[in-house]
Amino acid sequence: MPAPKPRVMSHAAAVGVWAAAQLVPSPLLVIGKEHVGGGVRWQLTPILYSFGITERPWRTFLVSPIARHSGSIELHVSPEWACCAPEDRSSWLVRAGLRLYLPLLEHGEKLSWSIGSAYYRAAGGGGASFDLGLLTFNGAFGLNVTVSPWLARRELISALTIRLF
Repeated sequence: MPAPKPRVMSHAAAVGVWAAAQLVPSPLLVIGKEHVGGGVRWQLTPILYSFGITERPWRTFLVSPIARHSGSIELHVSPEWACCAPEDRSSWLVRAGLRLYLPLLEHGEKLSWSIGSAYYRAAGGGGASFDLGLLTFNGAFGLNVTVSPWLARRELISALTIRLF
């Protein structure tokens, strides 16, 4: 009996599934001076270079977990809503920056870490932020800590990173 042919998803269907998965936000714990709140964050990767793989090291938007977590550097854009901006300003902000991913176990499939920096723009101005993350299950889940020393009432943000691919 011949083996059944594997199902192949069309490019349009793959893009549709990817786009729908990107709508799932990562929940945030927002910590500021005398304040604790919540929020949500999304992430887009316009460009990534993977030095952990040899086939197609340059990726745009749709990035496979092995390309990211086996060792890579990415340009990312992250819109977020982080609770409780001061003086009734909007709690929405956007970050754009660079992040480095390095594998720890099984080429990053079981455990990887990330370090990055970004520029944020929020109501009232912008500034620098820095982050450190630990990711597991092919990068689908992780913990990321972002420090933004000049982002009033939102200086420290911890995210339960959810990346559905």
